[in-house]
Amino acid sequence: MITVLAVLEIVAAFLVSLMIPPVLRPYHAVFEVLLVLTALGAVAATARHPHLVSDAQVVLRTGLLGELVLPRETVRSASRVLRTVPGRGLRPVAGDAHAVACSVGGTVDVCLRLDPPVAVDLGESGVVAEGTVYASVDYPEAFLRALRMSDVPRRAPHAVDERP
Repeated sequence: MITVLAVLEIVAAFLVSLMIPPVLRPYHAVFEVLLVLTALGAVAATARHPHLVSDAQVVLRTGLLGELVLPRETVRSASRVLRTVPGRGLRPVAGDAHAVACSVGGTVDVCLRLDPPVAVDLGESGVVAEGTVYASVDYPEAFLRALRMSDVPRRAPHAVDERP
């Protein structure tokens, strides 16, 4: 919605520029550029960027609000949850000293259990060891499937996969 408003503002800026005196047009142009850049910055800050799951690491991204890189071998389990964690970006979870949320919004839908805990820099809150990470993903089943598939090379060659 913000992108649509920014595009409409660009069109409106040209129309308004035709109506104001020529002396004020450079100031109006600067104002419009700042307004459009602010809108596009807001879109970039809250846009969902795809998370990355590989054999070596799991990268949870929250747009320009930050990202969390976890070594793949520390992710012991992952499950679906539905929980609300107030705030945006990478932040501590109230009521759970060893949990962190990594999402653009307040609702998270995936829980990753880490063993051993990973040191996470939370800015003003300092560096803390986290054993649980809550994240928001667009397609939870696809994310969990990617985690299971990245787990395959670490199994013993004689292990039997009983998953459907």
